[in-house]
Amino acid sequence: MHVSERLLQLYADTNAATRTKLQDAIKQNLGDGKSLSMSFEELTGTTLESLPTEEKSANDFAAWIKDGKKDATFLPYYVSLLEMHDAVFNKEATAPQSAPVDKTTVKQTPAVDKSTVTVPKSTTVDAPKVEEKTSAPKPRYTPEVPVPSRAERAKYQRTIEPARPRRKSGKWIGVLFFLFLLIGGGYLGYPYVLDLLEPKQEAKIVEETPKLDPEPVVQEPETNYVWLASKNVNLVSEPNGTTVTYIGDIGDRYEVLKEENNHVEVDLDGTTAWAPLDAVTKEWPTRELTDSTLLDWVNTNLDNDWLGESIPDFFAMNEAGLTETIGAPYGRETDALNAYAFYNGGFFVIQQDKVHAIDWTNTQTTRDAFSSLGEPVLATDDAVVYESETYSLRLFEGTNGQTRVRLTEK
Repeated sequence: MHVSERLLQLYADTNAATRTKLQDAIKQNLGDGKSLSMSFEELTGTTLESLPTEEKSANDFAAWIKDGKKDATFLPYYVSLLEMHDAVFNKEATAPQSAPVDKTTVKQTPAVDKSTVTVPKSTTVDAPKVEEKTSAPKPRYTPEVPVPSRAERAKYQRTIEPARPRRKSGKWIGVLFFLFLLIGGGYLGYPYVLDLLEPKQEAKIVEETPKLDPEPVVQEPETNYVWLASKNVNLVSEPNGTTVTYIGDIGDRYEVLKEENNHVEVDLDGTTAWAPLDAVTKEWPTRELTDSTLLDWVNTNLDNDWLGESIPDFFAMNEAGLTETIGAPYGRETDALNAYAFYNGGFFVIQQDKVHAIDWTNTQTTRDAFSSLGEPVLATDDAVVYESETYSLRLFEGTNGQTRVRLTEK
């Protein structure tokens, strides 16, 4: 059984108080730093050669728990201790308790030399005063040359003689010139006057209906998907990376964002992760299995006493409605994509505050009983997948003979 599947099984079998007590024991043992193999031997009295020799501290373990158990380094160490928690508690009870050493270092804050800062006073610049104009009387004009007297001016005054009458010949010349212009203008403008007097035929204006251009057809980009083709696939934070963002199950479908270094980047509802190409498939077959046939098998072959409601009704509930219907769960866990609510008999997978899947744990269902539904969509050595129009039904087989069944709304 995969280590992640063992963790889900152990969370279903142990209560929160036991897990909290074990986590406290681990933090006390790791302290400021210790290899995981040595810590496992001190806590259980046994050795496990598969554990890494890398040193980890209690702070590293606490950060791993808070981050959603994504790092694969702590996962086998924690799962193995959770399986042997009775041995850890018995050994902890018999071992002498050593007084913890307070290694907290108080960082002194350097004193700040506060110097007196003089703030310059703001100087107010007075606007220059506008000088008031004094109203002084204007000086009288004094001519540079004296004005001559009337007697002197009379010497230079000419005698004004009456004007001579004008000749009347110019008037006749103007009249003749006007008549000449009138006759010449009439001769030149006669054709234009006739053209204005003739009736004109109104031209018929034919309005052509403009041809409308066809509206462009917007082609939506084709969405590319992949399906996980094996059980418990580690989706990592980068291609060929070791940090596990999410552990997917066979039959999970994800939208592909891009492909790089034999990995595909998939969308995890707000975050992304990378899946190896050899663990996914781009072609997903379909089978003619009805929803009623699939749900009849679930109602007949699985223990549904812990549910108490019709199975399709749960997929319309949020987490608050689930708690109101069958009560509060005895345990709850989260990861990068889902929340898990544990009950006696199984657990619910909650995605975006809505029930996404129902898991039955510790079932006695065999592969032969599961195969009575007909030809599966996909089958491996440790998993079988059936699908109808609305649901996906999957069987996961563990190494210890236990099986887990998951019903998911597609």
